[in-house]
Amino acid sequence: MTSTTSGKFASPLLGAGLLLVASPIVISWFIHGDTERYLWIINGPVPFSSLGSGPIQLYLYAGLVAFGCILIVTALVARRRSLVRQRSAELSSSRTAPGLWFDQR
Repeated sequence: MTSTTSGKFASPLLGAGLLLVASPIVISWFIHGDTERYLWIINGPVPFSSLGSGPIQLYLYAGLVAFGCILIVTALVARRRSLVRQRSAELSSSRTAPGLWFDQR
Protein backbone atom coordinates (compact mmCIF):
# COMPACT_ATOMS: atom_id res chain seq x y z
CA MET A 1 0.00 0.00 0.00
CA THR A 2 1.33 3.40 -0.90
CA SER A 3 1.30 6.31 1.50
CA THR A 4 0.28 9.72 0.18
CA THR A 5 0.30 13.04 1.96
CA SER A 6 -2.93 14.23 0.35
CA GLY A 7 -5.00 12.06 2.69
CA LYS A 8 -3.16 13.33 5.76
CA PHE A 9 -3.89 16.99 5.08
CA ALA A 10 -7.54 16.54 4.11
CA SER A 11 -8.93 16.70 7.66
CA PRO A 12 -7.09 19.88 8.73
CA LEU A 13 -8.04 21.56 5.45
CA LEU A 14 -11.67 20.58 5.95
CA GLY A 15 -11.63 21.90 9.52
CA ALA A 16 -10.02 25.18 8.50
CA GLY A 17 -12.52 25.56 5.67
CA LEU A 18 -15.47 25.02 7.99
CA LEU A 19 -14.06 27.54 10.46
CA LEU A 20 -13.62 30.13 7.73
CA VAL A 21 -17.16 29.57 6.45
CA ALA A 22 -18.58 30.01 9.97
CA SER A 23 -16.34 32.93 10.93
CA PRO A 24 -18.46 35.72 9.35
CA ILE A 25 -21.24 34.89 11.82
CA VAL A 26 -18.86 35.21 14.76
CA ILE A 27 -17.28 38.39 13.42
CA SER A 28 -20.69 39.97 12.80
CA TRP A 29 -21.78 39.05 16.31
CA PHE A 30 -18.56 40.50 17.73
CA ILE A 31 -18.90 43.78 15.82
CA HIS A 32 -22.64 44.34 16.20
CA GLY A 33 -23.27 42.53 19.49
CA ASP A 34 -22.97 45.66 21.64
CA THR A 35 -23.23 49.34 20.76
CA GLU A 36 -20.24 50.31 22.88
CA ARG A 37 -18.08 47.61 21.32
CA TYR A 38 -19.17 48.70 17.82
CA LEU A 39 -18.16 52.28 18.56
CA TRP A 40 -14.87 51.10 20.10
CA ILE A 41 -14.08 49.07 16.95
CA ILE A 42 -14.89 51.77 14.40
CA ASN A 43 -12.99 54.41 16.41
CA GLY A 44 -9.91 52.20 16.48
CA PRO A 45 -6.87 52.18 14.18
CA VAL A 46 -7.08 52.07 10.40
CA PRO A 47 -7.91 48.43 9.57
CA PHE A 48 -10.61 48.26 12.24
CA SER A 49 -12.16 51.65 11.55
CA SER A 50 -13.18 50.37 8.10
CA LEU A 51 -15.29 47.61 9.64
CA GLY A 52 -18.09 50.08 10.27
CA SER A 53 -18.91 50.37 6.58
CA GLY A 54 -21.18 47.87 4.86
CA PRO A 55 -19.15 47.26 1.70
CA ILE A 56 -15.96 46.46 3.66
CA GLN A 57 -17.88 43.99 5.82
CA LEU A 58 -19.43 42.44 2.73
CA TYR A 59 -16.00 42.03 1.08
CA LEU A 60 -14.55 40.57 4.27
CA TYR A 61 -17.38 38.08 4.76
CA ALA A 62 -17.47 37.09 1.08
CA GLY A 63 -13.70 36.61 1.05
CA LEU A 64 -13.77 34.43 4.14
CA VAL A 65 -16.62 32.29 2.80
CA ALA A 66 -14.99 31.97 -0.64
CA PHE A 67 -11.62 30.96 0.81
CA GLY A 68 -13.35 28.53 3.18
CA CYS A 69 -15.22 26.94 0.27
CA ILE A 70 -11.97 26.61 -1.66
CA LEU A 71 -10.37 24.83 1.30
CA ILE A 72 -13.37 22.52 1.70
CA VAL A 73 -13.35 21.56 -1.98
CA THR A 74 -9.58 21.03 -1.85
CA ALA A 75 -9.96 18.75 1.17
CA LEU A 76 -12.73 16.73 -0.48
CA VAL A 77 -10.72 16.33 -3.68
CA ALA A 78 -7.62 15.28 -1.71
CA ARG A 79 -9.62 12.75 0.28
CA ARG A 80 -11.21 11.38 -2.89
CA ARG A 81 -7.84 11.12 -4.65
CA SER A 82 -6.29 9.26 -1.71
CA LEU A 83 -9.19 6.79 -1.69
CA VAL A 84 -8.90 6.22 -5.45
CA ARG A 85 -5.15 5.70 -5.19
CA GLN A 86 -5.60 3.30 -2.29
CA ARG A 87 -8.22 1.26 -4.15
CA SER A 88 -6.17 1.16 -7.34
CA ALA A 89 -3.12 0.02 -5.35
CA GLU A 90 -5.20 -2.73 -3.75
CA LEU A 91 -6.54 -3.83 -7.13
CA SER A 92 -3.13 -3.85 -8.75
CA SER A 93 -1.60 -5.83 -5.88
CA SER A 94 -4.41 -8.40 -5.94
CA ARG A 95 -4.10 -8.87 -9.73
CA THR A 96 -0.36 -9.42 -9.62
CA ALA A 97 -0.41 -11.85 -6.72
CA PRO A 98 1.50 -15.08 -7.35
CA GLY A 99 -0.69 -17.87 -8.64
CA LEU A 100 -3.35 -15.57 -10.05
CA TRP A 101 -2.84 -15.48 -13.79
CA PHE A 102 -6.43 -14.58 -14.66
CA ASP A 103 -8.41 -11.42 -14.10
CA GLN A 104 -10.69 -11.62 -11.05
CA ARG A 105 -13.82 -9.59 -11.55
